[in-house]
Amino acid sequence: MPKLLIIILAIIVLSLAGGVAFLQRMEIGPFANDKPLTPQQKLEKLRRYISMEPISISIFRGGAVATTIELKVQLETRAGREKIINKQLPRLKDAFIRDLHSYFPRSLSKKKELDIVDLTRRMFLIGERTLGKGVIDDLSILSATNRKLR
Repeated sequence: MPKLLIIILAIIVLSLAGGVAFLQRMEIGPFANDKPLTPQQKLEKLRRYISMEPISISIFRGGAVATTIELKVQLETRAGREKIINKQLPRLKDAFIRDLHSYFPRSLSKKKELDIVDLTRRMFLIGERTLGKGVIDDLSILSATNRKLR
């Protein structure tokens, strides 16, 4: 009998905790947000996606082009920062090319394939260093093509 009582009590406690978490997440009941958002706050919540032109990087070995890597990158930012990024896109693309031109030969000599997770993190850090912290919220590599010529 005491085991059954403990099990029933545990189920009730877990159900209540789940209900409270649901109410908090959905902002219902006592957790409702009574203050309406200002237009500036609504604009800040909106996400914007900026697609960059494909970035092509050639890797040379033995005096000839051994591999060409093409990346299609998409940047995520908030609505107010869109103009800043569009204005700085040539500078950002140049920073990507400069860094990746030295990164790919070292990376591909150790591994045969591109490490997309590592590459995404590296490009995000380059973007933050170039544009400033907080301008880019996320960076996605939509496609990565590794064309071996030799």
